[in-house]
Amino acid sequence: MKKLFRNIGAAALMALCALPAMAQLSSDGFYRFRNAQYTSDYISIANDLFNYTTCISTAGGGLGQFALWDPSGARARALECAGKYLATDIHMIEDAECIYPADVIYAFKASTNPYDNGYNLIGQGTSLLTLTTGTYPGSTYVEFSELYINIVKESGTDENTLYSASIELKSSNYSAANLGVRYFVDDNGTFAINTSKTATNAKWYVEPVAHFNVKPEVEYLGKYYTTIKVPFDFQLSENVLNAYSISGISDDGVLAYEVVASTGGTVPAGMPVVLECSSPNAADCQLIPLTEPRFTDPDLNATSDAPRADNGPTFSDNMLAGTYYCNTDGTITFTRKSGTGTFNANNRELSTGKYVIGITESGKLGFVPAAPLMDVMPANKAWLTIAGEFPWEAAPVHSTGDVNHDGKTSIKDVTALVNYLLSKTGEICTICADVNGDEDITIKDVTMLINLILTNGGSEE
Repeated sequence: MKKLFRNIGAAALMALCALPAMAQLSSDGFYRFRNAQYTSDYISIANDLFNYTTCISTAGGGLGQFALWDPSGARARALECAGKYLATDIHMIEDAECIYPADVIYAFKASTNPYDNGYNLIGQGTSLLTLTTGTYPGSTYVEFSELYINIVKESGTDENTLYSASIELKSSNYSAANLGVRYFVDDNGTFAINTSKTATNAKWYVEPVAHFNVKPEVEYLGKYYTTIKVPFDFQLSENVLNAYSISGISDDGVLAYEVVASTGGTVPAGMPVVLECSSPNAADCQLIPLTEPRFTDPDLNATSDAPRADNGPTFSDNMLAGTYYCNTDGTITFTRKSGTGTFNANNRELSTGKYVIGITESGKLGFVPAAPLMDVMPANKAWLTIAGEFPWEAAPVHSTGDVNHDGKTSIKDVTALVNYLLSKTGEICTICADVNGDEDITIKDVTMLINLILTNGGSEE
């Protein structure tokens, strides 16, 4: 099976986070770019490794091989390497729930000229212009700059508008190093570049983003929690109650916290926070991006190493740390003149020594060891480097038979359980209602509950 959500209609997907009746690229703003052939695949920024020294020197054999007639195939090798770098930095992901900040991308138009279709796509602390800007410092100094993404309307109107997206990998001062125009495609779930824009997988829907969703990970005292770090200011919607920073920890492991924002408030760009939600459903817990994301400016002096992401400002009163990337592509190989070569495509935070949101051994909300629960830290998450608990009241004890969860077992619990079995409605403690422990709630539990009350002297109070 190719992918789980490939059969979901475009309208159903757009309803999750896009602005209605406005699904086209009309101005600077937040968008998601969805492939027309694989309808749940979105472009996401996953890394920041692109490097011209490797492409031209290691893969291509050096500029001396880049003659106009290219007898050694240097351009093809360099282009293959560039394509693999782009596929490392850009991933195709399925995101029907609109919960991944990596596919929420800010499109910035390069010019006010209506005939200029160049855009910079910004996200995860970097941008495509940043990634594709650099130099090759050989005997002939070669610059690659102003490589905006050309996004052109191909067909359709409104939400059915289709676009092509391409980049011209060219040098600004040495034409022999030009690698030509390449179109963005979704190659069966992997980002790739191609010489043609005719196939359906080279066409893109552009969905303006009104909000994105967060998926809570932990329930505690009837509220739901997760952590997040994104490179833009965002506003909390009505079901996102609070965003907390961690300002300290006591000797006995109690966390000191600060409210960064409450419902309707704004969390600043780059700040890792704990989110408190009133619903466990991602679609209810919406965050509204507000400002152009922070990102590293393109650097023509970047030669040996890829430009690194701007991880945002330092918040000295916040102990939480966070990451924008979790790229586990591993080692990428490419063909070069002398055979094969490799580069390390990983850009991730190992989970060793980190603590993530969870329920502690004492039953409270806090930060628990990430390992062995996870090997690497997911993108856009936050963590602590020390364990701790929030100073909130302990979670209620689930007492067998206390169906209505009032702290005692009585005939009222029998009534609540019978009503639940007859109508499947009403709020009950399902763990408490499974009196016989068979992981099912049936009339057998009513019988055992009555026996329990009679044996233990339960009352109607």
